[in-house]
Amino acid sequence: MRWIVVIILALIVLLTVYTVWPIYDLYRLASAVETRNPASLRELVDFPSLRASLIKQILDTDRKRADKSVVRSESLATGIGWAKILHPDRLLDLLGKGSVSTDPVLRSSLTAPFAPNNLDSAWQIWLNSDYSGRTFYVTVPVDRPSDQRFRIRLRLVHWDWKLLALDLPESTKMHLVQELARVAADLSKSPN
Repeated sequence: MRWIVVIILALIVLLTVYTVWPIYDLYRLASAVETRNPASLRELVDFPSLRASLIKQILDTDRKRADKSVVRSESLATGIGWAKILHPDRLLDLLGKGSVSTDPVLRSSLTAPFAPNNLDSAWQIWLNSDYSGRTFYVTVPVDRPSDQRFRIRLRLVHWDWKLLALDLPESTKMHLVQELARVAADLSKSPN
Protein backbone atom coordinates (compact mmCIF):
# COMPACT_ATOMS: atom_id res chain seq x y z
CA MET A 1 0.00 0.00 0.00
CA ARG A 2 2.88 2.35 0.79
CA TRP A 3 4.31 1.93 -2.73
CA ILE A 4 1.02 3.00 -4.28
CA VAL A 5 1.02 6.19 -2.21
CA VAL A 6 4.66 6.89 -3.18
CA ILE A 7 3.89 6.33 -6.86
CA ILE A 8 0.83 8.58 -6.72
CA LEU A 9 2.80 11.33 -4.95
CA ALA A 10 5.62 11.01 -7.49
CA LEU A 11 3.12 11.34 -10.36
CA ILE A 12 1.57 14.42 -8.74
CA VAL A 13 5.02 16.01 -8.37
CA LEU A 14 5.91 15.22 -12.01
CA LEU A 15 2.61 16.63 -13.25
CA THR A 16 3.15 19.79 -11.20
CA VAL A 17 6.67 20.23 -12.57
CA TYR A 18 5.42 19.66 -16.13
CA THR A 19 2.70 22.28 -15.58
CA VAL A 20 4.94 24.95 -14.02
CA TRP A 21 8.10 24.43 -16.09
CA PRO A 22 7.01 26.11 -19.36
CA ILE A 23 5.46 29.01 -17.45
CA TYR A 24 8.74 29.51 -15.60
CA ASP A 25 10.63 29.51 -18.93
CA LEU A 26 8.07 31.93 -20.37
CA TYR A 27 8.95 34.37 -17.57
CA ARG A 28 12.67 33.75 -18.19
CA LEU A 29 12.08 34.57 -21.85
CA ALA A 30 10.22 37.77 -20.95
CA SER A 31 13.08 38.77 -18.67
CA ALA A 32 15.66 38.08 -21.39
CA VAL A 33 13.66 40.17 -23.89
CA GLU A 34 13.30 43.02 -21.40
CA THR A 35 17.02 43.05 -20.54
CA ARG A 36 18.01 42.24 -24.15
CA ASN A 37 20.22 39.40 -22.91
CA PRO A 38 21.57 37.62 -26.02
CA ALA A 39 22.95 34.58 -24.18
CA SER A 40 19.60 33.81 -22.54
CA LEU A 41 17.76 34.44 -25.78
CA ARG A 42 19.92 31.92 -27.65
CA GLU A 43 18.93 29.36 -25.01
CA LEU A 44 15.23 30.21 -25.06
CA VAL A 45 14.42 31.08 -28.71
CA ASP A 46 14.63 28.88 -31.79
CA PHE A 47 15.35 31.81 -34.12
CA PRO A 48 15.10 29.91 -37.44
CA SER A 49 11.66 28.52 -36.54
CA LEU A 50 10.49 31.88 -35.19
CA ARG A 51 11.62 33.67 -38.37
CA ALA A 52 9.90 31.05 -40.56
CA SER A 53 6.68 31.50 -38.58
CA LEU A 54 6.79 35.28 -38.93
CA ILE A 55 7.70 35.20 -42.64
CA LYS A 56 4.77 32.91 -43.40
CA GLN A 57 2.33 35.19 -41.57
CA ILE A 58 3.70 38.34 -43.23
CA LEU A 59 3.53 36.79 -46.71
CA ASP A 60 -0.03 35.54 -46.11
CA THR A 61 -1.09 39.00 -44.93
CA ASP A 62 0.61 40.67 -47.89
CA ARG A 63 -1.19 38.35 -50.34
CA LYS A 64 -4.54 39.40 -48.84
CA ARG A 65 -3.86 43.12 -49.14
CA ALA A 66 -6.01 45.12 -51.50
CA ASP A 67 -3.26 47.65 -52.30
CA LYS A 68 -1.02 45.90 -54.83
CA SER A 69 0.87 49.05 -55.83
CA VAL A 70 3.55 48.38 -53.21
CA VAL A 71 6.46 46.11 -54.06
CA ARG A 72 5.43 42.54 -53.30
CA SER A 73 7.21 41.14 -50.27
CA GLU A 74 7.81 37.76 -51.96
CA SER A 75 10.54 39.43 -54.03
CA LEU A 76 12.35 40.22 -50.79
CA ALA A 77 11.74 36.88 -49.08
CA THR A 78 15.38 35.91 -49.34
CA GLY A 79 16.86 39.38 -49.63
CA ILE A 80 18.02 42.33 -47.65
CA GLY A 81 14.50 43.42 -46.69
CA TRP A 82 13.87 40.30 -44.62
CA ALA A 83 17.34 40.57 -43.11
CA LYS A 84 16.55 44.10 -41.93
CA ILE A 85 13.03 43.36 -40.67
CA LEU A 86 13.94 40.09 -38.93
CA HIS A 87 17.35 41.11 -37.61
CA PRO A 88 17.74 39.87 -34.00
CA ASP A 89 17.58 43.44 -32.61
CA ARG A 90 14.36 44.13 -34.48
CA LEU A 91 12.94 40.78 -33.38
CA LEU A 92 13.64 41.87 -29.82
CA ASP A 93 11.79 45.11 -30.51
CA LEU A 94 8.85 43.11 -31.87
CA LEU A 95 8.82 40.79 -28.85
CA GLY A 96 9.27 43.52 -26.24
CA LYS A 97 7.68 46.59 -27.82
CA GLY A 98 5.30 45.17 -30.43
CA SER A 99 6.92 47.00 -33.33
CA VAL A 100 10.00 46.98 -35.53
CA SER A 101 9.50 50.65 -36.36
CA THR A 102 11.39 53.52 -34.81
CA ASP A 103 8.24 55.67 -34.86
CA PRO A 104 7.22 56.15 -31.17
CA VAL A 105 3.58 56.92 -32.07
CA LEU A 106 3.21 53.60 -33.89
CA ARG A 107 4.93 51.74 -31.09
CA SER A 108 2.52 53.07 -28.50
CA SER A 109 -0.50 51.82 -30.47
CA LEU A 110 0.67 48.20 -30.74
CA THR A 111 0.85 45.52 -28.06
CA ALA A 112 3.84 43.29 -27.47
CA PRO A 113 3.82 39.64 -26.41
CA PHE A 114 6.57 40.00 -23.81
CA ALA A 115 5.81 43.45 -22.46
CA PRO A 116 6.27 43.40 -18.67
CA ASN A 117 2.58 43.97 -17.91
CA ASN A 118 1.39 41.15 -20.22
CA LEU A 119 2.69 38.38 -17.97
CA ASP A 120 1.50 39.73 -14.63
CA SER A 121 -0.26 36.71 -13.20
CA ALA A 122 1.05 33.16 -13.52
CA TRP A 123 -2.48 32.02 -12.70
CA GLN A 124 -3.90 33.95 -15.70
CA ILE A 125 -1.13 32.59 -17.90
CA TRP A 126 -1.98 29.05 -16.83
CA LEU A 127 -5.70 29.63 -17.45
CA ASN A 128 -4.92 30.90 -20.99
CA SER A 129 -2.52 28.09 -21.80
CA ASP A 130 -2.82 24.78 -23.58
CA TYR A 131 -0.50 21.81 -23.30
CA SER A 132 -0.12 19.36 -26.13
CA GLY A 133 2.60 16.85 -25.33
CA ARG A 134 5.90 18.65 -25.91
CA THR A 135 4.18 21.88 -27.01
CA PHE A 136 2.88 24.66 -24.77
CA TYR A 137 0.59 27.39 -26.11
CA VAL A 138 -0.37 30.58 -24.31
CA THR A 139 -2.33 33.62 -25.45
CA VAL A 140 -1.25 37.06 -24.19
CA PRO A 141 -2.11 39.73 -23.16
CA VAL A 142 -5.04 38.18 -21.35
CA ASP A 143 -6.84 41.49 -20.78
CA ARG A 144 -7.07 42.41 -24.49
CA PRO A 145 -9.71 41.38 -27.05
CA SER A 146 -8.88 38.23 -29.00
CA ASP A 147 -7.96 40.18 -32.16
CA GLN A 148 -5.17 41.95 -30.24
CA ARG A 149 -3.59 38.86 -28.67
CA PHE A 150 -0.43 36.96 -29.49
CA ARG A 151 -0.37 33.19 -29.37
CA ILE A 152 3.00 32.02 -28.14
CA ARG A 153 4.17 28.49 -28.86
CA LEU A 154 6.94 26.94 -26.78
CA ARG A 155 8.28 23.49 -27.51
CA LEU A 156 10.33 21.18 -25.33
CA VAL A 157 13.60 20.70 -27.24
CA HIS A 158 16.48 18.83 -25.59
CA TRP A 159 14.95 19.42 -22.15
CA ASP A 160 14.56 23.17 -22.71
CA TRP A 161 11.36 25.04 -23.51
CA LYS A 162 12.07 27.24 -26.55
CA LEU A 163 10.03 29.89 -28.30
CA LEU A 164 9.20 28.19 -31.56
CA ALA A 165 6.48 30.36 -33.09
CA LEU A 166 4.47 33.47 -32.46
CA ASP A 167 1.04 33.99 -34.01
CA LEU A 168 0.62 37.73 -34.50
CA PRO A 169 -2.55 39.80 -34.22
CA GLU A 170 -3.79 41.30 -37.49
CA SER A 171 -2.66 44.84 -36.60
CA THR A 172 0.90 43.65 -36.01
CA LYS A 173 0.94 41.67 -39.25
CA MET A 174 -0.18 44.75 -41.18
CA HIS A 175 2.49 46.81 -39.43
CA LEU A 176 5.18 44.32 -40.51
CA VAL A 177 3.90 44.26 -44.11
CA GLN A 178 3.99 48.08 -44.19
CA GLU A 179 7.46 48.14 -42.65
CA LEU A 180 8.68 45.60 -45.22
CA ALA A 181 7.18 47.70 -48.02
CA ARG A 182 8.94 50.77 -46.59
CA VAL A 183 12.26 48.89 -46.48
CA ALA A 184 11.69 47.66 -50.06
CA ALA A 185 10.99 51.22 -51.21
CA ASP A 186 14.14 52.48 -49.47
CA LEU A 187 16.17 49.70 -51.06
CA SER A 188 14.83 50.42 -54.53
CA LYS A 189 15.73 54.13 -54.15
CA SER A 190 19.25 53.54 -52.89
CA PRO A 191 22.05 53.27 -55.46
CA ASN A 192 23.62 49.82 -55.81
